[in-house]
Amino acid sequence: MWMMMAQLFIDAATRQNPFESSIGYVFKIDGQVLEFGQYLGELDNHEAEWTGLIKALEQAILLDIRTLIIKSDAKVVVDAVSKKYTKNLKFKTYLEQYQLLEQHFDLILIDWIPRDQNKHADHVARHYLNHKN
Repeated sequence: MWMMMAQLFIDAATRQNPFESSIGYVFKIDGQVLEFGQYLGELDNHEAEWTGLIKALEQAILLDIRTLIIKSDAKVVVDAVSKKYTKNLKFKTYLEQYQLLEQHFDLILIDWIPRDQNKHADHVARHYLNHKN
């Protein structure tokens, strides 16, 4: 089990022509950096951002991380998680998935960060968008 609080940076990359998305997420734990990502195919950017959050939390559980600070430049995701509410019906399922996953953690904090502070996760997401593997 990781004893220190892990930082998790999440981002999605979406291309319009052809329409496709990917995700990237980066854990910073005890001086280590762990990168993960995935090509998603045809998902809009908001759905990709939500998928990135869910996949990253699933990975954190596999890594036995118990405390987590999540950093994302996706305001729609950060606001919904912080308020525990979304009006958008498409996002309710994602929020419910998040709420189930958060029960596996002792503490999760989520913060919105400007895009320029999320370059590492953006780089990982773009890698998977361009390489599809």
